[in-house]
Amino acid sequence: MKKKKALVYDSQKCFSRFLKYEFKEHFTFDVYKNFKNFDDQIEEYAVLIFVVYSDKELIDLLRIYKRGIPLIVSTLNKEMKLKLEKIEDILLFDPTKIKSEMRTELKFCLTTVA
Repeated sequence: MKKKKALVYDSQKCFSRFLKYEFKEHFTFDVYKNFKNFDDQIEEYAVLIFVVYSDKELIDLLRIYKRGIPLIVSTLNKEMKLKLEKIEDILLFDPTKIKSEMRTELKFCLTTVA
């Protein structure tokens, strides 16, 4: 079975390490800390996963939003989460859960969108 490709935008790389470890059998992950070297070629990805820590990262998210690729977004910032809840067509992921709950929820999200 060929692995699907996923783009992970995670400036702190904590969440991306978790994803790579937990879902390495089904996905190959390209991880970006920022979009300085990003060429806007997202069509090859089955899913985009964004971890938003700041307004700058939210701007990067909006840069690729609405391009037809499923999008999973995660943030610890409560105010930003409220803003993101208003955006249609994205799956919001809650990173405050324990690891086993995160694994289950992410598995559901990834199988739903990819």
